[in-house]
Amino acid sequence: MLRLFEVTDQDSASVTFQTEEFSDEDLVAYVMYDTSTGVTNLQDYYAWRTTNIETSSGDAYVLVINDSTKYPRTSPAVSNYNVLDNNLFKIMTLTEYQIIQMLLTRIDLIRKRFPNPGVTVNDVDYVGQGGTVSFSGGWDKKFSLEELRQMVEGTLIELNVHPPHTSFYWEFGNTTSDVYANPYTRTGANATSVPYEIVDLIVQGAVIRCLVAWGILEIDINFSTSDAGLTITYERVGHIASWMQNLLNEYKAQKEFIKMHYVNSYGIGVGTMPFGATGLWGMMLNQVTGPTGITPLSSMLGFGIRSNVPL
Repeated sequence: MLRLFEVTDQDSASVTFQTEEFSDEDLVAYVMYDTSTGVTNLQDYYAWRTTNIETSSGDAYVLVINDSTKYPRTSPAVSNYNVLDNNLFKIMTLTEYQIIQMLLTRIDLIRKRFPNPGVTVNDVDYVGQGGTVSFSGGWDKKFSLEELRQMVEGTLIELNVHPPHTSFYWEFGNTTSDVYANPYTRTGANATSVPYEIVDLIVQGAVIRCLVAWGILEIDINFSTSDAGLTITYERVGHIASWMQNLLNEYKAQKEFIKMHYVNSYGIGVGTMPFGATGLWGMMLNQVTGPTGITPLSSMLGFGIRSNVPL
């Protein structure tokens, strides 16, 4: 996801972004608009698919979104791009877009079943935080796009540091690889830095992180009250914790299984010891032989040091 970008032009029909984070031209980016504020009754999660263009100075790149770049193309048109808040735009790679969509399917399922505009009230004398407050319904999300991005980012870092160490990270695809229907065919120059086989694992880890955050919130607002024999208890922490533990067990097992794909399983030679494994001492002691004429491993390595062997 791009961190450093700015809106350089915005009118009723389009929005233009400029950034220095791209490394090349003709790369495809996905722009999402986070309708999480409940202020405007817009289509749920607008998205655009656009291609970057290098500026004439060559030190930045430009992205333009309009109704012709809607994603999917069957999405409703935006009546006026001027009503969109610049702070709610997020620009990301195809892999990030797919992961966030899968994540929303899992943690935003109930809200999407009731897409009603809700009841709102305008504030008077600064009551209502100086804006429109949504009491129910609307497009209010359990998590904003930025919060979901941080959950996904943390999960990817966790997977990278889990042995064996990897360095997967998001990479924008070009116009050729981006349209491949089969993501497993993105190989060689058309490959992305995050393998497709770990996408679902990232989603699982992000869901667990969201449940942890949700559980902390539920603890904070937990209460029970009694009035004239009527008892009201607002407590869902236990239910969230039980679901989280089940998902965590499955996630840990799948993480161990998938990361084993990246272990060096090819060995270092048959019946031979490469110089890189023995080091300088092994080179100097290579002529040492025992009574049987066989060079002991300890003599080759020196000082009782053992060779590094693959898993």
